[in-house]
Amino acid sequence: MVRMGFIGAGIMGRHHIRVAMDNPDVEIVGVAEFNPATREALAAKGIATFADHQDMLAAVRPQGVLISTPNAFHASAAIDCLRAGAAPLIEKPVADTLEAGLRLRDVVRETGLPALVGHHRRHNPIIATAARHVRDGHLGRVLAVNGMWLRRKPDEYYAETWKMDPALGGGVLLINAIHDFDSLRAICGEIASVQALTSSASRGFAVEDTAAMLLRFESGALGTLTISDNVVAPWCWEMTSQEDPRFAWQPENAYVICGTEGSLGVPTLETWTNSPNGGRDATFVRRKLYHVAEDSMTLQMAHFVRVLRGEQAPLVTVDDALGTLAATLAVSLSAQRGTAVEIAELLA
Repeated sequence: MVRMGFIGAGIMGRHHIRVAMDNPDVEIVGVAEFNPATREALAAKGIATFADHQDMLAAVRPQGVLISTPNAFHASAAIDCLRAGAAPLIEKPVADTLEAGLRLRDVVRETGLPALVGHHRRHNPIIATAARHVRDGHLGRVLAVNGMWLRRKPDEYYAETWKMDPALGGGVLLINAIHDFDSLRAICGEIASVQALTSSASRGFAVEDTAAMLLRFESGALGTLTISDNVVAPWCWEMTSQEDPRFAWQPENAYVICGTEGSLGVPTLETWTNSPNGGRDATFVRRKLYHVAEDSMTLQMAHFVRVLRGEQAPLVTVDDALGTLAATLAVSLSAQRGTAVEIAELLA
């Protein structure tokens, strides 16, 4: 068994703990959490708890640590783990700023320890199947991409007030849209530039609730991504993928990938093709790609165990995750500047 600690036991942290409890290869040796009531509830289950993660690292010396703090503390907590000799699994985003992410990258290189970033959709067979279909050329040359993350979050979601605080990495961009940027990168390749508009007019928070983006991929494909967390709509990954049973399933798509030889909807994995050079009267052939559904968080935990054992390299490294972070942060920067932002400029 691998000895695993946890930093942060909020909504996501508790979910990760439940997943770890179901993995027979994981021994939970400690949880660091600032909320006394949460610590008390975990202690009642026989889990050692700590108010400070540095105390946990020193006391139980875990092999790996899963970090689910507010976004602004991801990078610093991961650095503390690496300095203590523990490999981290860092909930997305890898950091709330590129500066923090680059510092973390340097420490990973210095220590030589692996670090896995929790873009859990990469482990989902739906994303893996879609990426393979595009990579194998079945769509021809991808020219156009459309992505959506549109739903209404309940008011109680913001009981965790950091989600309204830009200084703590709150807002729909770093909490939600970063998943979609990562999924689109996984399927369609690197994003070269982002041009965007953002708004906070609906909720009136200091963080954005809505954004519209134009994307240019390094392949030459062009795309759009529209997000809002205060609209009545089903077009988001959570409601269309059946990945999380807490969300009512709708048989819709969150992404549409369009190429010269076919198009693909995700997560339905429906493909559309017709005869070469088909005109307006061409007959379409509609098919569904095969995949075996599995829980991405469970797959991610099993992968982290193999990473800790030295059996696999991290599927999503800090360097990889920095590409997703840069594209996501480019949204606010573009909205401020009123121009497109080149991703290479941010990572230079």
